[in-house]
Formats: sequence, structure tokens, C-alpha cells
Amino acid sequence: MNVDSDEEARLAEKAERKRLRKSMTAEEKEAQRKINRENREKKKLKKDLNKKRKRGELSDEEEEQEEAKEPKLDAEGNVIEPKKKLAKDEKKKKEMEYGIWVGNLSYATTLASIKDFFKECGEITRIKCPKGNGAKNYNKGFAYIFFSTPEEAAKGLAMNEKQLEGRSLLIKDSENFERADGSKAPTEAEKKEIKKQKNPPCPTLFLGNLSFDTTEKSIRENFEWAGDIRKVRVATFEDSGKCKGFAYVDYYVVESATKAIRAPDKHMLDGRKVRVEFGSAEAHLRSKPWLMREKQKANEPRKPTENTAAGSTDSTTAAASAHTDNRSYNKSTEGGDGEAPYPKRQRGDADFRERKPKKPVSHERVKPGQALYAAQRQKPSVQEFTGSKITFD
Repeated sequence: MNVDSDEEARLAEKAERKRLRKSMTAEEKEAQRKINRENREKKKLKKDLNKKRKRGELSDEEEEQEEAKEPKLDAEGNVIEPKKKLAKDEKKKKEMEYGIWVGNLSYATTLASIKDFFKECGEITRIKCPKGNGAKNYNKGFAYIFFSTPEEAAKGLAMNEKQLEGRSLLIKDSENFERADGSKAPTEAEKKEIKKQKNPPCPTLFLGNLSFDTTEKSIRENFEWAGDIRKVRVATFEDSGKCKGFAYVDYYVVESATKAIRAPDKHMLDGRKVRVEFGSAEAHLRSKPWLMREKQKANEPRKPTENTAAGSTDSTTAAASAHTDNRSYNKSTEGGDGEAPYPKRQRGDADFRERKPKKPVSHERVKPGQALYAAQRQKPSVQEFTGSKITFD
């Protein structure tokens, strides 16, 4: 078998460990198991600690206590003294920068022209300007400019709405993340939730993965924090009346539905992670029956108006008077009684009754169980055989 030197060393080390385990006594094996259990517990605690640190649930005091519990050792077994961490205030002072955000830049604006435009404000420590996607796109329409003192940053803010290469700049503080309408910018988790949506934003939300015990009241209590709810529609079973696992929540405004979508941490109901999505246009229309009726009326064929009916009556009357000599008769003139035969009623006659138009076919959604309930069933009695019996000799 052709293996390199590293593979040979690994296999030799593995064989040595196997030989040592076989030569160990029962007490040594038990001690080794204890050490392995302790190492697994330490690894699990360290993993939980890292999760808390990422979520921001770990305070500075707890972090210092965790680090002071176990001293770190070097290869020779000597204790490594931990490095003294700078206080948060000292760290902030050291890294403090006074920046401004510049928007509405032309894609053709270069980094040199930006520096030249703000050089009168003071010393520029650095500029953060993401490059555009095209060959001639030198930026993405915005840039961050940092100064050494707050006075210089204030001078940069004062240049708001001044023109650079024919475009009025929008300038604000780099720490100001509020939008023009006063709403906060979405976080990364909120952006991820919005990107997953298949339908465009609308006031109706679809809730999936619901428990069978979910009720309209529990849904209202869990989602009314986002805004006023107009209606909650829960799909239920006909026999038990329990939830089928999905429902619709209708808000008054789109902003409330968007607010509920952008809070994935609140998508928990009855111990289950609820799937929250924007409803389709049809689902939103079903929440407003009057709009559904108006849409159906618009799709129905128009009935003739009085003017068109009167015009058609006149034309039929004229046609009938022109062909009075060609009328067909129901009764025979035989018998010689001298009575005038009874003519067929024509469309122009006054007592003519028009056939009623057929009722339009309804395309409304059939209620659950109605189709099965109205289906034709076989008679329960014994039916007489009316077919032909085939016999084979």
C-alpha cells in the first residue's frame, strides 16, 4: 500500500493508542472515562458561552469570571497570564472616529473628486466608498467620510444639499440610521425574512405550521402588537372545528403586515415556529367579499338596456308587419266553419313571451364538504338485474 510519511505516522500513533488501551487496568480505564466526560462537559459549556456572547446575553463580569476559572497553560505546563484588556471607554476613545454619510452620489464620481470636495472641512482620516458593479461605476451612490475631530465633521454636515458633479448631496451623521419616513433600517435577520417572501407586500398574512389547538383568540393575542387586526380567518375541520394548520391575518394597512414579517423572533405560537408570509392577491381579495362581488359582476355578460330593448322591439315589429302574409297557422282550415285560423305568435306580437336567460354559473369557492354532501348516491334498496347474462359452454 502506497502511503506518504504523514499517513504512516498517523496510523502508527493510532496503533500505539490502541495498544495502550489494551494494556490499561480497570482503574485506569475508569479514570480515563472520567477525564473524557469532564472534557465533553467543558466543551459543551464553552459552546453555550460562545452562543450567549454572540446573542449579547453575556455581561462583562460573567465573561471575566468564565475566563478566570481556568488558567491557560503553555506546552511546558506553565500558566499563561491573560492579557490585560482595555476598558470599553478607553477602547472607544482610541478608535473614536467622527464620520458623515454622503448619499445621492453620481456613479461616475471618483474617490479623488470626493476628497477634493471635502478638503475644506478638515483632515480626512479615511473614506469608505464601495465600488460599483460596472466598469464606469466608481461607487454605489454613497460613501462614508471620517474626520479627526467633531468640528470637522460638523463642517461636513453643513455642506448638505450642495452640488457635486451636478447632483445635490444628501449628508447626515454616520451613526444616524433613520430613514426619511422616520422608520429604522431593517437588520440582517429582517432582510433575510423579507427576501424569502414569494408574494408582494399586502395587508394579509398567511400563517402556516399552526397547531391543531390554535384558535382565533390566540392568533390575535400573538400578532396584534404589529397593528390593528381587521379579521382573522382560521381554516377549521367540519367535524371537530379544530384548526387545519393554517390561517390568514388581515391588517388594515400594509405597514402592520410588514412589521410582523420583520420580527422573526416573535413567530412562535403554541410552542411551534410559525411560517409567516405575505398572502396572495386572491387571499387578500377573499377577505373583502364586496370586492369579490364587484369583480364577478364585472366579469358577467351585460344585459340589454331599455334603449337597446326598445330598438330591438321596433325592428322586430317592422319585420313582423312586412311578413304578415307569410305567417304559418296552427289549425287546419278544413271544416268550412268560416272562422279565422289561429296564427302562431311572433316576436313582434304584444303577448309574445321571451325565454328567460339562463342563470350565470357561479364560480365561487365551494365550502369544505359541500361537494361530497351534494353528490348523488346509489339507492340503498336491492336493484333488479336488467342486463344480459353470458354463459360459456
